[in-house]
Amino acid sequence: MNNDKILILIFISIIIISTSLSFSAVAAEERGFENPDLLISASELNKRLKNENNKLKIIDVRNSARYLLGHLPGAVNMWGSDFSDPEGWVEGLIADPKAFSVTVQKKGINNDSKIIVYDENNSVWAARLWWVFRVYGHQNIKVLEGGYDNWKDNDFETNILPNYPDKGNFLVQDVINEWIVNSDTIAENLDNEKFIVLDTRTEAEYLGQKTGSSAPRKGRIPNSIHLEWNRVLTENYNFKSASEIKQIYQEKGITKDKEVIALISHTGVRAAHSFFALKLLGYDNLKLFDESWLGWSNRSDLPIELK
Repeated sequence: MNNDKILILIFISIIIISTSLSFSAVAAEERGFENPDLLISASELNKRLKNENNKLKIIDVRNSARYLLGHLPGAVNMWGSDFSDPEGWVEGLIADPKAFSVTVQKKGINNDSKIIVYDENNSVWAARLWWVFRVYGHQNIKVLEGGYDNWKDNDFETNILPNYPDKGNFLVQDVINEWIVNSDTIAENLDNEKFIVLDTRTEAEYLGQKTGSSAPRKGRIPNSIHLEWNRVLTENYNFKSASEIKQIYQEKGITKDKEVIALISHTGVRAAHSFFALKLLGYDNLKLFDESWLGWSNRSDLPIELK
C-alpha cells in the first residue's frame, strides 16, 4: 500500500472517530430535555475547572480503590456507606440528616458549593448521591455524564493522590419528604391506577427468578410495571435523547398525568437513576421507594407476584 492510500485511510479514520465522539457528546440542551442543567459534559466541566472559584466541588462516587487509581482534579471520594443509614432497618436507606451533614463537611462541601458528582460511567451511583443531596435541600448539583470513563476518553487531567480538603460548613437545612414513599403507602395504593409502581430492576429480579442479597422473598409488587433502569442509556453510557426516553416510558404507561410514579429497585440505587432520568424529562410526580424490594421482601404481611 502506497503512502497516499495510507494517508487517505488515516484521514477517513479520524473523520469516523470524530463523528462518533461528536454524536456521543451532544449537549443535553440539544437533546430536548426540560431540565438539561441536571447534567454536565466532560468538556464543559473541564472549562469550569480552569475558570471557576473554589465553590466548585467534585465528588467521585466510586469505591476507594478505583478513586486511588485515578480521579478528577480536586475530587473527593464518597461511597454508598457515606450516604446510607448504618442503623436502618434494611440496607441502603438514606443517611440520617445529621450524619450526612458531618460526612459532607469532612469532604470540604459548603452550603453554597456547586457540586458535580460522577461514577465510573453509567451514573447510577452518582444519581443516587444526587438524589440524596436534593432530598436534603441542596439544589446546585449536577451529574457528569459518562463519568470517569468519559473524562479519560477525552484525555483530560486526572490525579492519583487523594484530596484532603478543609472542613466545610454544609448542613442539611431542608428535607423534601415528598420525594420519598414508604411500604405502607404503596400497599394502600396497589389498585390505584393513578399510582404507578415502576420496578427498575432486571427482568430476572422482576419475574422472581432471582433476587439480591438479604431479600428473603423473590418476586415483585403486585401491578407494578417493569422497565430496567439502563434502558435510557446509549452504548457509550450517555442519556438518549428526550424523545427516545419519553417514548420508552410512555410505551409502559409512565406518563406525567399519573398522580404518583413510585420507583423501586433492590436498595434504591437503580431507582434513583430512573428518578434522575425522569427529572431530565420534567416529571414532577415522582417518589422514590427508599425501602425498595429489600424492605418489601422483608415484610411478610405484604403481597408479592411471581412470573
